[in-house]
Amino acid sequence: MLPPHHALATAMLAMPLWRRGWSVTRIGALFTGGVLIDVDHYLSYIWHSGDLSIVRAFRFHRSAYRSPFSGRLHPRWPRLGVDRFREFHSVPAIATVFAASFLAGRWRPVLSALAWGMVSHRILDEVAGWIHPPPADNARPSTGDD
Repeated sequence: MLPPHHALATAMLAMPLWRRGWSVTRIGALFTGGVLIDVDHYLSYIWHSGDLSIVRAFRFHRSAYRSPFSGRLHPRWPRLGVDRFREFHSVPAIATVFAASFLAGRWRPVLSALAWGMVSHRILDEVAGWIHPPPADNARPSTGDD
């Protein structure tokens, strides 16, 4: 999914939580997890390619993780490990934020909101992957360091 789609979905998730009394800080953490988690695509692209171009990073990511809609759904089990170029989306990263929230004392509500934002982002990405399945691993473009 694209960042505007994640922003819209996170806003829809945030509305009832705001009405339930969530603070601006918690809503901000929810948006950070729900939208800004995608910064890992750009940071990983820089790390693997050495290229700082955000335009080329966006093109690379789109070609690596999106295929045209074929008119059929392609359900699949989500990957539980760490995906290259999507490290913050991984189950271990999300679990780490949840675990940290239990140890965070007064920051627990904020870290918990961050983790729930990450979960909602990951779910949306998985559903989008059913519609636009990523190409096979060996068909993904190279950054030059492979």
